[in-house]
Amino acid sequence: MAFAVRACAPKDLKDIMRLIKRTSPAGNHSRHFEAEEEIAVIYKIPENEIRTSEEELMKAGFGEHPRFECFVAEVPPQQKSKEGHTLIGYVLSVYTYSTWKGRNLYMDNLYVMPEFRGQGIGKRLLNRATEAAWLKGCSQLHMHVSSEKPENIRFLEKHGGEDLSAKEGWSLLRFQEAQLRQMAAQSKC
Repeated sequence: MAFAVRACAPKDLKDIMRLIKRTSPAGNHSRHFEAEEEIAVIYKIPENEIRTSEEELMKAGFGEHPRFECFVAEVPPQQKSKEGHTLIGYVLSVYTYSTWKGRNLYMDNLYVMPEFRGQGIGKRLLNRATEAAWLKGCSQLHMHVSSEKPENIRFLEKHGGEDLSAKEGWSLLRFQEAQLRQMAAQSKC
């Protein structure tokens, strides 16, 4: 299959949002339809909890100080998806800093539409993101992966990723918006 991986452009943001939040046919969220679902449906994220929008991505990714880096996978029109899409995957990442290791890359999403998986597209997206990180002096790449998706863990391990939960006992913690608001208010006390 022919495909290209390139830097995301503002014109791609509508497709990125499609890959993030498209719902399953007729609103059915059962696993039976997973082949046609995208990220938010697969991970059971209610649409009203998705704060990102095309406009937010434009500001954050293409403003004066870009906050993320994104690469997209695209197929030629003759190989488009069942629904007529040519942008069929992406990797979105941010740069972080470790007090031990210096600059790092954190991959927030690496995603390829189900009908295009198994053809080397995910690997090429991963390689493109890691190439950019290496050229910018990063020493590590981090990504969280759902334990409900062992195939994703296997994919990353196959390419050299280490499961820190299993190897070192690290846990990923999250503070939701309500906790952020509460702790921010307490910082003035």
